[in-house]
Amino acid sequence: EPGMLRFQDGTGTGKMSCIAFKNQEFCRAELKDFEFNAKFSVVSATVYFSGANFRGVEKGAISSSDLKPIKHLMQRCQLGSNVVFDDVKVKGPDNEVRTIMGLSLSLF
Repeated sequence: EPGMLRFQDGTGTGKMSCIAFKNQEFCRAELKDFEFNAKFSVVSATVYFSGANFRGVEKGAISSSDLKPIKHLMQRCQLGSNVVFDDVKVKGPDNEVRTIMGLSLSLF
């Protein structure tokens, strides 16, 4: 659905339109091959912003699926910005917290 950034099993890299990225409000973890459609909630992630409109690398963090804590950094993104979600921790239906592969985005 719109406004939902997804962490999915796979390469963990991709391209996203800058406008689409700035419109994201939440993120969701989708793990393949795990008990059918088990729901995972995002517990935390470290987010790095670099490239266009950033001096060096700037760091933010989220502590749930809500992207509000990094919205001020997201709004500075422009064509050529890079965003990396790293150390993504999720909680599954079994209440286990696990670290999953992050997401690296090049914005266009």
